[in-house]
Amino acid sequence: MVNKFHIDQQTLKDIHIAASIDGSVFGIFDQTVTEGGQQILRNLFYSPLGEVDLIEQRHAKIKRLIPFININFSFDRLGLKDLQLYISNHHTEGVIVFNFLNLFRLNTPEYFYKKRHIIEVCEVLIKTRAFVMQCLAQTEDLVMLTIRDKIEKCLQNFFKSQLYKISMLKVNTFNIDYYDRMIRKYLAEDLIDIFNFIYEVDAYLSIAKVAVHQSFCFPSVYSKGQSGSIEIKGLYHIFHKSPVKNDVLMTKSKKIWFLTGANMAGKSTIIKTISIAVYLTHIGFPVPAYSLKTDVLDGLFTSVNLFDDIELGYSHFYSEAIRLKTILDQLDKKSNALIILDELFKGTNHNDASQAILEVIKYLSEIDGPSVIISSHITDLYQDLKSMPSIEFIKLDIEKDVNGLPIFTYKVTKGVAEERLGMWLLNKSGVFDSCKRLIS
Repeated sequence: MVNKFHIDQQTLKDIHIAASIDGSVFGIFDQTVTEGGQQILRNLFYSPLGEVDLIEQRHAKIKRLIPFININFSFDRLGLKDLQLYISNHHTEGVIVFNFLNLFRLNTPEYFYKKRHIIEVCEVLIKTRAFVMQCLAQTEDLVMLTIRDKIEKCLQNFFKSQLYKISMLKVNTFNIDYYDRMIRKYLAEDLIDIFNFIYEVDAYLSIAKVAVHQSFCFPSVYSKGQSGSIEIKGLYHIFHKSPVKNDVLMTKSKKIWFLTGANMAGKSTIIKTISIAVYLTHIGFPVPAYSLKTDVLDGLFTSVNLFDDIELGYSHFYSEAIRLKTILDQLDKKSNALIILDELFKGTNHNDASQAILEVIKYLSEIDGPSVIISSHITDLYQDLKSMPSIEFIKLDIEKDVNGLPIFTYKVTKGVAEERLGMWLLNKSGVFDSCKRLIS
């Protein structure tokens, strides 16, 4: 049975995989120059994989194009789409007969568009041939050899020599119907193959460029249960221009992270960073890190950006409870999915939240399978949780300057955060000054 990687729409929304006001992870990788390439990239991006060999096959397709990222690969985005429609509109049968009445169509829209399409098809063939020949000069690639032969076959129908220049292409009223029929009938299948080649190269070349220019790594992925761990070196958030890099290690024996940190310490950022890395790993894309090693997971589920549901009459706390149930109901008993819960049960009072978190963690610690990251401000739970062997206490480290003021390092380390910065942040924001202005 094929193993699948499960993810739901809430998770995709939580970690900005799809478009959002903060940008999207897809947008980082989308450097495509054609609509067809963008569509292939989108299909890859929203098709996570649950098998090691499929992930490695996708790696291979991306790595194959890395040597060619600096070779010119530019096409008219709308022009290609128009040409594909022209080629796909198959030529009807009929004998081509010239008569002098044909001379009168020289200024008709039909003649103009037909001539333009013929010339543009040849331009695409010449441009694609140039790219393929430069690639083949570096390495012998069977796919590119096949495409080169198809391009040569097509071009030889328009040019008498192998000196392929548009200036040497003479399209006129005497041959325009012949060329039109050649393209839309006899060469249509080869031309569609060539266009599909352009689109696929466009998609994978886009990923390859990002991998090289941003120094992303290709994860090492193992079969389910082989290592029982997620190990990431030098992980950073894909949206940050000057990111802080962190090392992450989750093991089977320490499968639950209890993550603490003061306001603005970076808890939400690190959990989104880990989530994005796991997702990219399972679509076979490179990851913003020095290295990543993990077993293939069953899925990724997050609870980060939840709100009250007025229509259903759900409070924030009840929405959190329903979200957690929804996540758990998507797992089977042998699942090794990663579950991430940000500020769990923040929609209720301190005592209720403490009791609820403690009970949930007790149950999760008894489930043999999923890894869990729970971020929380409720640090006094440490006393109740420290006896549970499966829990790793992780905090976002904060240092102090010479004046005793906090320095946010955004680095994860073992331990429980003890800093209390709420009042300091309120003072820093100027909210009390605004209150005083209204009083005076």
